[in-house]
Amino acid sequence: METTTINTAQQAFDYLARGWATGNFQPYIDMLSDDVSFWLPVGTQRDQSFSYEGKEQIIARLRTRQAAGDRLIFSPADRITSNDTTITFEFESQGTIRNQPFRGRNAISFDVKNDKISSIREYFGDIN
Repeated sequence: METTTINTAQQAFDYLARGWATGNFQPYIDMLSDDVSFWLPVGTQRDQSFSYEGKEQIIARLRTRQAAGDRLIFSPADRITSNDTTITFEFESQGTIRNQPFRGRNAISFDVKNDKISSIREYFGDIN
């Protein structure tokens, strides 16, 4: 595994954590490839996965979270696993989602290609 793959994913994780804490996701957005895909196995639809294809849909999702005032604080990742292209971070988070308190054990995986995030998979417990 190239060190740059892990470093890129770590930087994306740090920028995402900062975005959730402050509402400024721009440094994270700048790390996404134009054709990035996003997958969340459980979401608003409860028990139905949903996905976004392309950077613009992810930006719209993040801006919606920002405008709603959703904020989370991530703990430092306490477990990081990786292969040649995918790095997964496990961590705790707490804060407010949709004006409701949230606390959970989470995992996020980043696929890295050409020093950009090309795919994201989030596992954020039970967010209604």
